[in-house]
Amino acid sequence: MSATEGIDMKVSELIERLKSMPQDVEVILQKDAEGNGYSPLHAVDDEAIYKPQTTWYGEMYSTNWSAHDAGFASDEWEEFKKQNQRCVVLAPVN
Repeated sequence: MSATEGIDMKVSELIERLKSMPQDVEVILQKDAEGNGYSPLHAVDDEAIYKPQTTWYGEMYSTNWSAHDAGFASDEWEEFKKQNQRCVVLAPVN
């Protein structure tokens, strides 16, 4: 797989790709597109909302956060959670 494949990849696509791979190998995350660093996968967060700022950068919010934690008024936080799509975040060790 090239580094450009999988842009806007969905969980179902990732699962299909992983099914054909050896199941006992470690998962390593690449720091950036240029390969300037690598780190083992540490955690998977499926309680996240991603809000893009540009096509390559954005902010992550946890659905477990309170409105205060997220920096919203209560009604704004509830609306934000309804209007923005949930995502899965893969977190590196470092």
